[in-house]
Order: sequence, then structure tokens, then C-alpha cells
Amino acid sequence: MSAKVIVGGRLHFGFRNLCLNENYIYGGVGMAIESPKISLIAEVSDRIICEDDRLVMYAEKAVEMLGVKGIKIQIEEEIPEHIGLGSGTQMALSVYTAVSRVYCIDSNIREIAPKLGRGKRSGIGVSVFEKGGFCIDEGHKNVPGNRGVLKSEEWKIPVERYTSKIPEEWSFVVAMIEAIPGYSGEMEEDLIRMVIRSAKNEITNKIDNVITNNLLPSIARNDCKGFGSAISEISWLNGRWYEKYQNGIYRPPIGNIIEILQEDNRIFGMGQSSWGPSLYCITVKDYENEIRKKVHKVLNEFDIEGKVIITSARNKGAEIKPIR
Repeated sequence: MSAKVIVGGRLHFGFRNLCLNENYIYGGVGMAIESPKISLIAEVSDRIICEDDRLVMYAEKAVEMLGVKGIKIQIEEEIPEHIGLGSGTQMALSVYTAVSRVYCIDSNIREIAPKLGRGKRSGIGVSVFEKGGFCIDEGHKNVPGNRGVLKSEEWKIPVERYTSKIPEEWSFVVAMIEAIPGYSGEMEEDLIRMVIRSAKNEITNKIDNVITNNLLPSIARNDCKGFGSAISEISWLNGRWYEKYQNGIYRPPIGNIIEILQEDNRIFGMGQSSWGPSLYCITVKDYENEIRKKVHKVLNEFDIEGKVIITSARNKGAEIKPIR
């Protein structure tokens, strides 16, 4: 038996809190997008067979956890890694899901994800793998003395505080910029610890105000302009936490690009996804082609290489299809 898994990437707009004075820390804000996406096919094997070296570690972990002999995995499409679009979590969950499916083993993604090392701070990647759409998660209980460090015995995927579908007529122009990759691994851990040590709840209060008074009402009334404005503000406020560690509100060269693009009133919102260097613009389908051309033009003006795509919200989770 073989199985095919297809899942889109995700945009991560930031966290609602990094201040230790609050009861809950982190609390991811983000959504699923249709592309770039992962598409892979897995079939039973007596050993691990993967032509893509990047998949091998995920396959080895899945095979070990599930207690099976092996797996053969063929990758058809993938999300570039370390560009802020969720490739690590989506790939790890996709491979594990594919292996469990071909061996007819039941699995609970929320229970499995921490064992795969995914979803440690933000639950957005797991949420969009499960159901797609937009999500704000509750974050993790702030345990006194831990200073935001999540110990293994406490680490569970945070529950969803708010979820919603995003209208299909909203459009997202994503620039996958060729620059220094976003933070990950130990470097990301160290940076978050430094941010948490100095974070003030002034920013948290402002983010909560934007979520309550602007972001959620704009989704409810199908207001793309309001949504874009709220996301831009959340992205900018998150950047204030990281400013002295990433050389600006946004990681260079994203700030320079945003400074020019924000003059275009057809772009309703912008920001960097996660640690970047991917940049997103929020608009509607009537303007998406013009905005894509505009982003290309600005990249050329700064002599920046990058791929610019038009994508939409993905309001469903991973597709798992048996192949017989």
C-alpha cells in the first residue's frame, strides 16, 4: 500500500505575548496557505529509501517511533527550508503521517508533534496541518522560574484559542527572498531567551487590543483591508521585541522593501513570516498580479534575488490519499 500526503505552507504573523508578567507566554498567530506546498508519496519498504537527504532524518524518526522496518518516500513538491513558511513542521508531520498511514497505524498529530520536536512555542504549524485556516493559539502556561523555557515534561502543543476560515477572494503575494536563512535550532532558542528577558507587557497589551478590536472583527465581516491593517500592526509590534537582535523591526532587507511597498494602497498589509526572509503582502484577487509585478520591481531595484508567488488561504488540513 502507498499513501500520498499534500499540505500547504503557513504564514506566521507573530506571537501575542513574550512577557513573563503574563499567565501565558507565546501564543502564535498565523494561517495556512495553498503554496508553496509539500506533496510526497510513501510506500512500504524493508528499509528507508529517500533520494532527498532532507527527508531522511524525518523518515528515520518516524520509522523508529512507529516500530516499522522502513519506508520509501518520493517527494513531488516541497517548501524551501528556513525561509519562514513552516517547512520543518509540515515536512516532519507529513512524513510521519505518511508512514503511519501506509502501515495502518492510528496516530494523534497533537500528541506526536512534540516527540518530533515540532510546535515547541507556536502551535500554528500543527493547527494548519490538522485543519488549515487562520489560528491564534493560547500559548504555554508561564511556569514561575522557567523564564519561558519549555521543559520536555511540560511541552504540549498549545490549544487553539481562535480559529476561522479565510475568504478565498483574499490574496497573498509572497516574496521568497534569497537572503541569509531565518533563525532556527539553537540560534533561535538563544534569541528567544534574550527577547523574553527584556520583553515588556506594553507590547502585549497593544497586540491584544489589535486582536480584539481590529483583527477578529475584520475576519467576521470579511474585511480584507481591516485584516491586512491589523496583521501589519501585529507584525510591527512583534518586530519591536526583536529589533535590537535582528537589526531592525524587520530583518534586513525586508524593512527597506516594506518602506517602498507601503505607499501602494492596493496592499492592505505586509510583514515578514516568522524569522523571514519571506515577505508577504495582503491584497485581493483584483490586484494580485499588479502587486506581484510591483514586488518584483522593488526587488530588482534593490538588486535582490527572490521568487514571488501569488497564493491564497488554505482552509483545509493535510490531504492523505491512499494509493493502491
